[in-house]
Amino acid sequence: MKHSTSAKNNHGFVTLTVSLILLIAVTLISMFSVKSISLENKITNNSYRSDIALQAAEASVASAINYLSVDPDVDGDNAIDSVFDTDGDGLGDINEMDISSARAVITVDDISGGNMTLMQVSSTGFSDDNSARRVISMVVANVDPLPNTPDNPMTTRGAVVINGSATVHNPEGHSTIWSGSDINMGSNNSTSTNVADPGDTGYPGCMDTPMACDTVSSSNRLTAGLDIIEHDSSLGALTPEEMFINFFGMDPVTYRDSMISIDSTTATANVDAHLANYEVIWVEGDASISNITMGCTSAQTGANLCPVAETKPSVLIINGDLELSGSVQLYGIVFVMGNLDASANATIHGAIISAGDLSNSAGGSLDVWYNSDILASLDRAGPLTGVAGSWRDI
Repeated sequence: MKHSTSAKNNHGFVTLTVSLILLIAVTLISMFSVKSISLENKITNNSYRSDIALQAAEASVASAINYLSVDPDVDGDNAIDSVFDTDGDGLGDINEMDISSARAVITVDDISGGNMTLMQVSSTGFSDDNSARRVISMVVANVDPLPNTPDNPMTTRGAVVINGSATVHNPEGHSTIWSGSDINMGSNNSTSTNVADPGDTGYPGCMDTPMACDTVSSSNRLTAGLDIIEHDSSLGALTPEEMFINFFGMDPVTYRDSMISIDSTTATANVDAHLANYEVIWVEGDASISNITMGCTSAQTGANLCPVAETKPSVLIINGDLELSGSVQLYGIVFVMGNLDASANATIHGAIISAGDLSNSAGGSLDVWYNSDILASLDRAGPLTGVAGSWRDI
């Protein structure tokens, strides 16, 4: 009888012990599970907030590039603007952007040496509670829309016929008109070409600085000087497409698809070109341009010049013939695939190129000034793109 009671006690002890062990095991497992779930929640939340911070950084970089593509210096103070325009006036005013519950702070540094064609863009994105931070950095650059800059103010594959008056100036060299055919300076006494004056006290060094040299007349209606090159067979033998490639570095179709910022037509060319700033304008078909100012933020007439701070040259390409009429001021470069009729009081600062003939009427007055500074500034007109290998995601 005593043996039976002892056995029952032992059995109860074993049961209690096993129960305690199971209870402890269940408790430990529960605690581990809770800890694991908590850890997974933290990882998920951290990953979510990190993604939110990254999305904010990416969105701010995209917005910044959109602003910089138009003009990084809208106010003309020779410094990169803030890139977010909060009041809709076209001028960026802050560098911090709220994106839903997240935010991003961006910095843009000019690493091009002052012309704002190569910029370091860095954006730091923050999650809604500021617990996560992601940094994106990349270098963006303008693609030069005129990789092969002309050396003289007027270039024509065909003939040059001056029926009115024309003056062609090159204060930076000794060549003015380069033609693949005949050059007829007409009979107007005011028609002339002008080159850097060897009598200038700064000569020849002044030719290395845009518009620095005094000029002296070289050719006129009676005398053709050495500054005029006509009947150049190598130039005359080119097709318009080959001539285009010579200056723009790619065929017209590829250029139109990848480089232009304004795709215009015969009907809209005048409006699209007027007050165009740092634009690459392609006009498909024959065009008539009259009473406009291109490449300046304000309209200029007569002998008025665009202020330096407002000069933002553009590229105008006409895939057809071009007629200029009225009062026209163009800052940049004009390339005409066909014939050019400059029957206007037209002033061109930069250079003009025709793959056909160039002429003006008896009432037209054409004034062309070669300006390498304006031509060099055209790189700001090219599309903005990321530099390969520069992307950093931290």
